[in-house]
Amino acid sequence: LMTHRSAVELGLAPPDPKFASEPAHIGLSNGDGLGVLGGPPGQPMPPFMNYPPEIVDGLAAAYGDQDRADMLQRSAF
Repeated sequence: LMTHRSAVELGLAPPDPKFASEPAHIGLSNGDGLGVLGGPPGQPMPPFMNYPPEIVDGLAAAYGDQDRADMLQRSAF
């Protein structure tokens, strides 16, 4: 996390070094993984990280259902 120290100093990232693995870190095959983080409290964040509609529209199919896709609306993934 030390590469993000300036973000901590600016108040853009929490000081807890484990924040990047919470609330969820999903381990995939071949050492790949996916972290799902929420935005900092009180910090405005565009839905789905402002990805284009063609990406957002495919999330439900990629994740298996709409509930999982909706969970990513206010997440960094």
